[in-house]
Amino acid sequence: MPLHRLTGADAVFLAAERPGQLLHVMGLLILDPTSVPGGYSFERFCAFAASRLPALTPLRRRLVEVPGGLARPFWSEVADVDLAYHIRRAAVPRPGGPQELAAMVVEMSQRPLDRSRPLWEMLMVEGLAGGQVAMIAKLSHAMMDGMAGVRLMASLFNASPEIPDPPTPGDPSADDFPGPLELLAGSVPWLMRQPLRALRAGMGTARWLVGSLRSRSGDQQLPEVPVGRCWLNAPISPYRATAWVTLPLADLRQIGRAHDATVNDVLLAVLSGALRRYAGPRELLPEQPLAAGVPVALPNEEGRDNAVTAVVVGLATDEPDPAARLFAIRDAMTRQKRRRGSTMGEDLMAWADVPPPLLFSVAARAYMDLDIEAWMKPICNLVVSNVPGPPQALYLGGAKLLGIYPLGPVFSGIALNVTAIGCGDGLDIGLVACREVLPDLWTLADALPEALAELREALAHANPEQAHAAAE
Repeated sequence: MPLHRLTGADAVFLAAERPGQLLHVMGLLILDPTSVPGGYSFERFCAFAASRLPALTPLRRRLVEVPGGLARPFWSEVADVDLAYHIRRAAVPRPGGPQELAAMVVEMSQRPLDRSRPLWEMLMVEGLAGGQVAMIAKLSHAMMDGMAGVRLMASLFNASPEIPDPPTPGDPSADDFPGPLELLAGSVPWLMRQPLRALRAGMGTARWLVGSLRSRSGDQQLPEVPVGRCWLNAPISPYRATAWVTLPLADLRQIGRAHDATVNDVLLAVLSGALRRYAGPRELLPEQPLAAGVPVALPNEEGRDNAVTAVVVGLATDEPDPAARLFAIRDAMTRQKRRRGSTMGEDLMAWADVPPPLLFSVAARAYMDLDIEAWMKPICNLVVSNVPGPPQALYLGGAKLLGIYPLGPVFSGIALNVTAIGCGDGLDIGLVACREVLPDLWTLADALPEALAELREALAHANPEQAHAAAE
């Protein structure tokens, strides 16, 4: 059975995992089961999932690690996935509202995935208010990022309640995994190429440094985003909090079109207003603007499932005027897009291909044990992602999709992750945080619609010249 070596970025996600720092991505799907042909049942859903599994290659992959972590591990497809292990069933406690469901999401998020099996789990949750059903999905970040998750979703969903015929399964083959000596021997050529990879990564970094120096000495200087330490840059515990909310996508698009901004710019401005509403009364709002790390897709010629870099954008949380915050964020994102060619994101991806997992694992453990993030300047204060989603109504096993809330990981020293995806007429937003840092995360989620209304009101009275002025 062919083996496929993980990319450097994928291997980093695995090597950096620790108890209390689990790097998996999750999704919460809210479903209306009344449209299921023949009626919903857990058994019927499992039969549907089994019929779709042949088309879902990532869900059939098992991790094969090289002994000692001397080289990057492999993916190998398994012939028979035990769905009884990977898809489970539960009932939410009464009254079956968001708070009770969130507790189940949190409990699932705090359990590590079994690396001896394909790195995913699903939990079907019944008993929700209004007769709805939820699916909580959990996948290793080494398998895919947000965009890859959207592609996987496209393989699961249909545009109508009718369930199409399953794809033609391939020829099953036995799980014939190589032994330790064979894995080590097969890694020798990879290890011999590492000095060349390090040289190439170093040359890319040198080019970036030269380009940065030239841009700073020229007329088109693009200043770095200042990032100050705040309450969100605390060490994280193993315990999580989660919340979610949906914003009307038409409103965000209308604001964006009227003010030369993208939907993502408007989302960042709304989040900025919500953070002010949350942090202000608690005396947590720093004088320096909060800065968000925003993942950006890279050109993906190799078909990788984790092809991203990130830019850092100031959220203008020091600005009391909501309209001015939007314009500042819009212009900051424009500057960051302009400097995409001179960022180190691509070079960091190249450096991720160099060290063996053992070395990175030791470095990650030292970073956490020595509490290095406590004295280093933070990269950003929070992470904000926005993934394009399906514009039309979709069905999963005949059940209508009512909402899909992506739930990304939090990292050591960055205690809040906000991820959004467009779903039909709404922008579904999932929030995940360290529970000790943001114990009342629902308050922040509830502040997002209020901040959107505040932004609309402020834009109605904004200075037109200010709205269309481009930052130099």
